[in-house]
Amino acid sequence: MIDLEFMKSVFESSLDINSSELTLNSEFEEVPGWDSLGHIKIISEIENRLDLEFDIDEIVGQDTIEKLIDMVKLKLD
Repeated sequence: MIDLEFMKSVFESSLDINSSELTLNSEFEEVPGWDSLGHIKIISEIENRLDLEFDIDEIVGQDTIEKLIDMVKLKLD
């Protein structure tokens, strides 16, 4: 299931952080390591786990965890 817990796991492995503070509203650059390079690491981790591939247009502007979840759900539908 693609939910907050899934994303917490993705953030832990891709950014090597403790995800206990993450919420659906956690935003880009407020999360330690979630900068432009961190964003690529997060997307790559999602792609690897779910055997997906995102276009640049899909990943630009995904600046909250909730938006990332929605992006993945759209791709899986």
